[in-house]
Amino acid sequence: MSFGEGCSSENYDSDAFIEWAHKHAVPISVPKNDKDFNDLQFFNAVLGSARIVAVGESAHYLREWNRWRARLFKYLVLEHGFTTFVLESALVEGRIVHDYVAGADHDHDTVAAAINNVWGVWTEINELIRWMRDWNSDPSKPFKLHFYGMDGTGNWSHAKNAYHAVLKYLVYVDQPHANSFARSLEKTVHEISFETRTEFPSHALRMAVGDAQLIVNQIEQARTVYIELSSRDDYDWALRSAQILRDVLLCLAQTDPDFKKGFREFWNVRDISMTESLHWILEREGFNTGTVIGAHNTHLQRYPLRTEKATSMGSYFANRFGRKTMLVVGAASSLSLKGDAPIAESNQATYSLVGPDSFFLDFRQAPKGGPVANWLAQERPDRSNLRYQPVCAGEAWDCILFHRTLSTATVEWPAFLYSPYATPPNNLDRFSGRYTIYGFLAVVNTLDVYYDKGGLFTDGQDDISGEIFPPYRAQIYYCEDSQFRWKVWPSLIAFEEINDGMKVSVKTPGGKTYHGYRTSDAKLK
Repeated sequence: MSFGEGCSSENYDSDAFIEWAHKHAVPISVPKNDKDFNDLQFFNAVLGSARIVAVGESAHYLREWNRWRARLFKYLVLEHGFTTFVLESALVEGRIVHDYVAGADHDHDTVAAAINNVWGVWTEINELIRWMRDWNSDPSKPFKLHFYGMDGTGNWSHAKNAYHAVLKYLVYVDQPHANSFARSLEKTVHEISFETRTEFPSHALRMAVGDAQLIVNQIEQARTVYIELSSRDDYDWALRSAQILRDVLLCLAQTDPDFKKGFREFWNVRDISMTESLHWILEREGFNTGTVIGAHNTHLQRYPLRTEKATSMGSYFANRFGRKTMLVVGAASSLSLKGDAPIAESNQATYSLVGPDSFFLDFRQAPKGGPVANWLAQERPDRSNLRYQPVCAGEAWDCILFHRTLSTATVEWPAFLYSPYATPPNNLDRFSGRYTIYGFLAVVNTLDVYYDKGGLFTDGQDDISGEIFPPYRAQIYYCEDSQFRWKVWPSLIAFEEINDGMKVSVKTPGGKTYHGYRTSDAKLK
């Protein structure tokens, strides 16, 4: 689909859509427990014959989306025989999670660390993983459940994990090939990252991509021999890891040094690779066995990212396998995580007038012509994280899941992130100030730190990302490892006095550390 195809720039009155939606919206809830699933009976009609259901989220790390998605998967397992849950986390590292769900003897801290993109520290996700593992351990269950990540490796900032996964396999099946592989890529993959990509000459980057593609070809050509020496399962994982290694190097090689320009290349390689990973998963488990996918709206939507002129995974998947192959559910709220109301012209502003505080709406039931269809065909601002992007709702989604308010998911601290509280240092107020932090995908984040009534607080109200620290007021607590922690957010924050001011470092559970500096004073809000 070309940009804007099927969407109108005219302004249609939203009253007709609100009236229609009010009649067809199904009020829903997000219960705290799973005693029964009676509230999801309505989904039988929504599901129809679909066997792939993708459920989005307007932002990561939110209780409502994680909880509802987990409940939906459990319901579909129990009532419709679904077997597979796929998350927007790394496929390469995620093999540990896949094997843990299948019954492997991994400790849960190892599992939590393997779920990157800051996914592995939230109770709602971990509870689902444990439920799947418990299901598989029960011999009376009629089938097994499977967990996968589909989002490459290393948060798309490095290729080291994919490289080591491939090398480990080659050492087992073909030592000479492993030696050749190491000679060609060992140095490069340990030196190149998202931050250092501009330090490499273009010919060196092209050579690394070519070497990675050669490894893919060689593994494919040795398929029969390698499977005989290992197993079909190990071979499949190694081949897909090699393909992801190539994709990450390609992403780093072609992303423009100016990330405002390079975002499109970065995003497109990533979403194409996610499409390939999802296809790989569906081929392994079967297109008809029943799969639920959890990912951000911007990956699942069938409408392109107009601002960045990039294409979504949902668009790629629909173009390749057909629009009706996957049922796509977008997620929307009235208030953002930091409590701000939607802008008047946005999709969210209209959804908030439909009525119920929480509802499910199937756009496919809408009239095919007239004002309701016109509203669905109009492009308008749609909130993504804490920003807006133009989205045509009727093109992007089959259905919408709406919740008026949002809350942060519940942190479940793994041992590798935990440290006991300690007596804070003197003069906590010396850390106060406004910090500019360069965050994920080069987004500039703004964090205020201030001293109030004996404690140190942060406030991310002016931030537009919402990815690496709370976008609202929250206290931080000093711990024995000399870092501060939030109770409501799993990142670690540390301060360092330098010659010309104060430096701050924010380390996320995915292993990525973002740095920034105090740029001005912060005012108590």
